[in-house]
Amino acid sequence: MGHSQEEPERIREALRQADQALAEALDARARAVREAVALRERSPDLYFSLPRDHEVIAYTTERVKELPAQAVSAVMTEVLSACSALVAPPIIAYVGQAGGFGHQAARKKFGSSAVLRPVDSAAEVLSEVERGQADFGIVPFETSHDGAVTATLNLLARSELKISAEIPIRRAFHLISQSGERDEVHKIYASSSAIAACEHYLAEHFPEATIIDVRNGVIAADHAAREPDAAALTTDLVATTSKLTIVERSLEDVEDLETRYVAVGNDFPPRTGLDRTAVALALHDAPGVLMECLRPFADRKLNLYRLETRPARGWEFRYLILFEVDGHITDRSVLAAIEELRGSSRYVKVLGSYPRSA
Repeated sequence: MGHSQEEPERIREALRQADQALAEALDARARAVREAVALRERSPDLYFSLPRDHEVIAYTTERVKELPAQAVSAVMTEVLSACSALVAPPIIAYVGQAGGFGHQAARKKFGSSAVLRPVDSAAEVLSEVERGQADFGIVPFETSHDGAVTATLNLLARSELKISAEIPIRRAFHLISQSGERDEVHKIYASSSAIAACEHYLAEHFPEATIIDVRNGVIAADHAAREPDAAALTTDLVATTSKLTIVERSLEDVEDLETRYVAVGNDFPPRTGLDRTAVALALHDAPGVLMECLRPFADRKLNLYRLETRPARGWEFRYLILFEVDGHITDRSVLAAIEELRGSSRYVKVLGSYPRSA
């Protein structure tokens, strides 16, 4: 019996020491950030740079062995977001409504301490960043069922903004309520997009429930929090940040739908060694021209990740071709291939170079 009592006590002490070390490390990082701010105020002409967020996340992920890399990345994103807020929280404009997938992508990339601001369209997002009203923007770039988002592609092809990150988001909808008991759900609040995505599931499994259309998942959760017989159909973000209990997970009629969002800003992020470059181009109308545009990349053994055509809206040509190539725009082989491409194409625009998400 003595041994059985000693073991739990040893584990509790190990946890206490780990928690203490973690708390001390968080305070140490916050102090270092404050010291950097104070130094810049005292010596504004002194140049020095702090480690970039992606470098810190990569460094930490490589060294933590017992937690999954995805969990470490999520934790460090929040830590870095809180540290940025000590200086000046970044302002992020995203497409959509509070609690939606654009909001989820913004929070996944920039953390909860950033100022996350919803706007109605990708055009407005880019305008906010271009006018200096936001530091970064989050826009949908590709869906797993329809490919590249044509409106976003056309906007980015005309803008001087650059893609700086990609953020894949699974389009999942969960049912949450006060009790978490399915039998107690008689009303379901949800946005029109959530209702459409889960229409068949709701008809089959909740045929007697009253479905009530509200503006977004946050409002749906507010209703469910006040009404014991109600549930909210909403996203991962709302489900995890509300105080409600999961009734059922992933009610969407089509599984494994994903939207790849991108963060856009004014600069190319530095190369990481695991990067991807997105390019939009328009070709001359001539036989074999597509093969010729691929040749510079084949000759340099560069991997084209994707290649697809989208309608060109408001251009003098009918189609834009979007492709992504593994590598960074500062890689000599990538830059040389793109420069060679310019000589045989009507229009070439580098949309961005950014770390690969996977």
